[in-house]
Amino acid sequence: FIGSANIDTNSRLCMASSVAGHRRAFGSDTVPGSYEDLELADLIVLVGSNLAWCHPVLYQRIAAAREKRPDMKVVLVDPRRTMTADIADMHLAIAPDGDVALFTGLLAYLGQHNALDRTYITAHTTGFGQALFAASALDLAGIAAATGLGEDELVRFYSLFAATANTVTVYSQGVNQSSSGTDKVNAIINCHLATGRIGKSGAGPFSVTGQPNA
Repeated sequence: FIGSANIDTNSRLCMASSVAGHRRAFGSDTVPGSYEDLELADLIVLVGSNLAWCHPVLYQRIAAAREKRPDMKVVLVDPRRTMTADIADMHLAIAPDGDVALFTGLLAYLGQHNALDRTYITAHTTGFGQALFAASALDLAGIAAATGLGEDELVRFYSLFAATANTVTVYSQGVNQSSSGTDKVNAIINCHLATGRIGKSGAGPFSVTGQPNA
């Protein structure tokens, strides 16, 4: 018996970063996508998520979708090479807490290579100019240093993301359970807002819990 009516819940320890990131971006804790989007995407970016172990059914759905559509690409962003890497075309063994730099760099790359959806940005975002200006302060060498990745790896990932309209970015506890978790979430969401890859089939930022029955 603790003797207090104020007890921490699993929600704060588990998904609070994602909740805060969604509220900061959208004003609501709502994931703008569905599981079917994973089967319709041409590129799936898995960030801080070992789906093979933590979401085995979802992992199998992605694997089955790849068998039907061999052109589908999968990128895994994780410091460790997990079993999920078995279906990945690219594994970015990022340094711990390098996610903000990785996706901030991606935002800058999208701006530099005319891969932005200006119509969507004007209609549905605020403060984008300031965000892009801040992102552009870090050059490729700085991003490589912050992420522990090679510049060639970064360009390969960035160019693939820029060229693929139907992209879903799936992120989980490797993003959320961090002192900078909310900033990581918003760095990911910003890249989807910048390209208008949200609110449509086969595209969007997609937060998943640490386990399927959470």
